[in-house]
Amino acid sequence: MKHHDARGVPVSQGSPEALAHYETAVRQLQSYVGDPIATLDLAVAASPDFVAGHATKALALATFAERQFAPAIEQSIDQAQKHASHANAREQGLISAARQFAGGSWHEGCRTIDAVLADFPRDAVALQVGHLFDFYRGDALNLRNRVARVLPHWSREVPGYSYVLGMHAFGLEEMNQYPEAEDVARAALAIEPADGWAVHAATHVMEMQGRIDDGVDWLRSRERDWAPDNGFAFHNYWHLALFHLDAGAHAEVLALYDGSIHPGPAPMLLALVDATALLWRLKLEGADVGGRFEGVADEWEAKLDGEGGFYAFNDLHAALAFSAAGRAGALDRLVSRMVKAAEGQDTNAAMTRDVGLPLARAVAAYGRGRHDEAVDLMLPVRDIAHRFGGSHAQRDVITLTLIDAAWRARRTSLARHVLAERLVAKPDGRWGRRILARIGAPPPAVH
Repeated sequence: MKHHDARGVPVSQGSPEALAHYETAVRQLQSYVGDPIATLDLAVAASPDFVAGHATKALALATFAERQFAPAIEQSIDQAQKHASHANAREQGLISAARQFAGGSWHEGCRTIDAVLADFPRDAVALQVGHLFDFYRGDALNLRNRVARVLPHWSREVPGYSYVLGMHAFGLEEMNQYPEAEDVARAALAIEPADGWAVHAATHVMEMQGRIDDGVDWLRSRERDWAPDNGFAFHNYWHLALFHLDAGAHAEVLALYDGSIHPGPAPMLLALVDATALLWRLKLEGADVGGRFEGVADEWEAKLDGEGGFYAFNDLHAALAFSAAGRAGALDRLVSRMVKAAEGQDTNAAMTRDVGLPLARAVAAYGRGRHDEAVDLMLPVRDIAHRFGGSHAQRDVITLTLIDAAWRARRTSLARHVLAERLVAKPDGRWGRRILARIGAPPPAVH
């Protein structure tokens, strides 16, 4: 018997119960509300030969970009492959992509995902996974174009259309098409007000344009839509904290950190990345963060043996935490793991060679007061930093650190030169003006 999901995409096998759980999981993946992994477990328990369920679970776990999930990913791939003789072409493609992502071949996995989408443009799972791996790979072009290639096949009548618009909005923003991005994000939210990703896309527009008050109002006025039970809420709170940080409201930033961004041990590395990045920005501002860096450094150090050298973008944030907390030994161990990772042939090896390792070494030099060295390591990398993933807003930490290091190295003209970008892009931004005022003063003596 042939089955189709709610978007008309063929599914080779699965009982009605399994398909119902699958649909719930797809919506959870798109909305970041609920636990799609647990729901997919229910789907494959109902139909152990449900290939789409096993493949989707493998892909969903891969999107966490953490080594700790490798055994579970492999187990799901094995289960999908066990029943693959009955799988259709779409499911075979998802299994292949999952295997490529699990093997560290992220570029190849994304090409396989695109081949699936060419034949099945309403495959919500393939689109979601491709979008997230475009983000992890820093591929802004495909953040926009992967969605654009399938968008004509979607409409308001197709379940999940608003989430596709939200993805398109984020891709437009990362391609610097700010008015279009905000318009598309608002269109998505007119259909589904609780679309946290669409809220996030419009938030990025406001961040990149330096619209501080608009950003605070935007996130606060919609908080009841995007925050409850949303696994992505910590990141939207991080953006809210960035707006307050730009305004110089350090107490508000720390309140958000303690209450919503890092109230306890991070449930995933993406959350630990945000916590670390926010504290580092506060450190650059000269704010007193108390013992908070010790906490995040403890978390990174506990994960160092397992996760160090797996994804360069995460590794950089571990380096920031170790540097700020004075964990020279942990930082040296991390760099050693990154050196080993850079010797490989997978996607992360190239990310580490090109961007992650030079930046980690720059952070180590910065933490040891060797600011000239830090500047020289960061300068060649800053303009290619997209190669190791993240958004413009996230990678801003590199530029902020470069400016501070240049100032501390008494390379004031360089610090002003780089800062000028921010002053032009965000003429109303208060953070840039504070940095400009600080650059006019001599840096503290290095002892």
